[in-house]
Amino acid sequence: MKHAGTQKIETERLTLRKFELSDAEMMFNNWATDDEVCRYMRWQAHKVIDETITRIGDIIRNYENERIYHWGICLKCGELIGNIAVTVISEYDYKAEVSYCLSRDRWGNGYVSEAIEAVLDFMYTNTDIERIEAYHSTENPASGKVMKNAGMEYEGFARNKYRNRDGFQDCDMYGIVREMWEDKKKI
Repeated sequence: MKHAGTQKIETERLTLRKFELSDAEMMFNNWATDDEVCRYMRWQAHKVIDETITRIGDIIRNYENERIYHWGICLKCGELIGNIAVTVISEYDYKAEVSYCLSRDRWGNGYVSEAIEAVLDFMYTNTDIERIEAYHSTENPASGKVMKNAGMEYEGFARNKYRNRDGFQDCDMYGIVREMWEDKKKI
């Protein structure tokens, strides 16, 4: 499978870029410590900034691998408000998952849908990915709305799809394939 690695992406309101260690304070303050933001994540809210520094260090080390796609979501003013990642889950099937997290005070403004659309465009333009999928806990329907707004289609339901701090989560699943993305671009 052809890869491109994490590269800077510009949208109308956002800049998606690689993380830097200097982002730790913004990440820590804007979302990593917020228990409500982390509620459906696989990780706990950070208690000390060292946890955030360690996480960003791990992300930065992974940039050496062009199969890794992980962006900080920044407003045009430079404020880091979240993150979005694409994880290749099958090289053989040219398949990946998209995941994201956003500062609670930025919820409801369409930032994540805008970021997902930009990432889908990047992946389908710069790699030979065929399918990108995402899922959300059924207890977090707002996340499904984000996926739909970004052009992904609802594909079904999965019991106990993943585990978070509250236990196993039933999930709604969304996806998009190259042909769907190309059709959307023609409109």
